Amino acid sequence: MSGFFRWVRSTSEHYLMIDAQDKVAKRLGTPRPSAPRGAAIFWRRVYVPMFYVLPAALRDRIIASMPGSHRNQWPVEPELKGPAV
Repeated sequence: MSGFFRWVRSTSEHYLMIDAQDKVAKRLGTPRPSAPRGAAIFWRRVYVPMFYVLPAALRDRIIASMPGSHRNQWPVEPELKGPAV
């Protein structure tokens, strides 16, 4: 199932980035990149607006509950012994 969660994560990041590009282009008054077609309608019209409506604490809990690289723990550094040189 981790392949599914990886796909959801990368797809959501992609469409959130497109939305951010649209907002910056609108603010600067420049033409935006061409809009994607097809399945992008769900991501652009449903997912992205819902993402921004959800409280940040709820978004963080949802993201933390999904398996992925953000759940990996850093290895414990070995204790230093003796002089550095």
